[in-house]
Amino acid sequence: MPGAAPPRTYGDGGGVVLYNGKVGNQRLDRFWRKFYAAMRSRRMQHNRHLWPYVSIKRDATGAISAFKAFRHSVPLTPVAEAFTDSPELVHLILSGPSIAEIQYDRLPIAAAMGVNGSIALVHKFDIPFKYYCVIDQNFVRRRIDLMREVVSRDLTLFVTPDVLRYLMQGIPPATYKCRICVIEVVSERAYQPSSTPQELLALARARPEMSVFDAERALGYSFNVARGVFDADTVAYAALQVMVAGGVKKLYIHGLDLGFSSGRRFYDEGERPETSRLVRNFERMIEPSFAQAAGLLKERGVELYNLSLDSALSERIIPKVDWRSLLSPVAAAA
Repeated sequence: MPGAAPPRTYGDGGGVVLYNGKVGNQRLDRFWRKFYAAMRSRRMQHNRHLWPYVSIKRDATGAISAFKAFRHSVPLTPVAEAFTDSPELVHLILSGPSIAEIQYDRLPIAAAMGVNGSIALVHKFDIPFKYYCVIDQNFVRRRIDLMREVVSRDLTLFVTPDVLRYLMQGIPPATYKCRICVIEVVSERAYQPSSTPQELLALARARPEMSVFDAERALGYSFNVARGVFDADTVAYAALQVMVAGGVKKLYIHGLDLGFSSGRRFYDEGERPETSRLVRNFERMIEPSFAQAAGLLKERGVELYNLSLDSALSERIIPKVDWRSLLSPVAAAA
C-alpha cells in the first residue's frame, strides 16, 4: 500500500506463564494492571490487560499480523483467509436460556458459529461449529474449561487481543487445533489510544465499509472486520459483523434473549454465575445498534432471523421465527 507505515512491534512480551489449567498469578496480574493504569492516560486504559505480557506486530494495512504472549507465539490466520469457503447460511448460536428449548438433534444445521459458552452444547448434540467468537476476557478467565473445548476443535476462532492473552496464559498454544483470527474493537485497538468521537467520524468518512451511528457512545457497524468491529457491549453484535464480512447471506440467531428471560445462560454457570450487562446496556447500546445494522444489512440482501421468540429485541428489528419452522415436513410431524 503506497505510503503505508512499516510493520511495528509493541510491548516487550515479558512475564511468566503457568500452564497448569489456571489463569496465572492473579496477584501479579493485578499489580501490573494497577501500575499501568497509574502511568498511562485514560485513552490507553483498555491496554492494561496486554502490558507487559503481550507484544504484537501490525502489517502494512494496520492489522495485527503477529502475536506473542509470555514469550510464546501463536500462528494467526489473516481475516481475509478465514472465509475462503464461507457458507451463505450460518446458525449463530449464542448463550441465552432459550437455547435449552431447541431440540438440536432434530434441527438441520450445516454450519454454525458459537460464542462464549455455547460450546457446551457439544456435550449433548453434534453441532458443526465452523466458527467461534469470544471478545470478553472475563469469560476466558472464568471458564477456561469451556475455552479448552473450543481450541481443541477444527474451527476458526475470532478473538480480541486481550482474550488471546488470557487464552495463551491458561492453555498452551502448542495444544490448539483451531485457527486463531484476531479482531479488534474499532475504538480500542491494541497499544493505541482509544478513539475520540471526532476520530470515529473521520474514520467512517474515510472508509465507506464502516458506519458510525453514535460517535459519543462508539456505536456503529463494520463490513470489514480486518479494520475492526463495533461491539455494542455484546458478543452477538461482533459475531454478526464477522459472519456478514465473511460472505454469509442468511443468519439464524439462537439464544438472542438479551437478558430478559428467566435465566441468564442455557449452560451451567456453577455457584458464581457470570456477570451480565445486557439489561443495563440494552436501551443505551444494544437495541440502537441492532436497529441501525438491520437496515444496512437489509439493503445488502442479508437475511436475519431471531429464533428467540421472547427476545427483548423487537420483531420489527429482526423477524422472529420458531425453530420448528426450520424442520422438514417429515421431521416436524415426528
